Amino acid sequence: MVVRHGDDTAGTVLIKLYQHGIGSTVFERTVDLDGNRAWLRATGPDPVPDFDADAFIQKQVKFDPDLWVVEVESRDGSHLLDDPIV
Repeated sequence: MVVRHGDDTAGTVLIKLYQHGIGSTVFERTVDLDGNRAWLRATGPDPVPDFDADAFIQKQVKFDPDLWVVEVESRDGSHLLDDPIV
């Protein structure tokens, strides 16, 4: 679900993966050292409390008001991100 609509042509995208009873992980689009697209676990390697994920997102919105946020709920932590996660 889109929880924050950013700029139609210039907004960065964050994906918030919510796991009920476990927490959330926020993924941010990045590029690797070779210039290939990838996703970064912006909130760290392990899920964080949902409140912390939301606080991270709000902090990012202050720097980038064009930011998009898409929230996905997954019981097992699976996601549909095609690019590598770094």
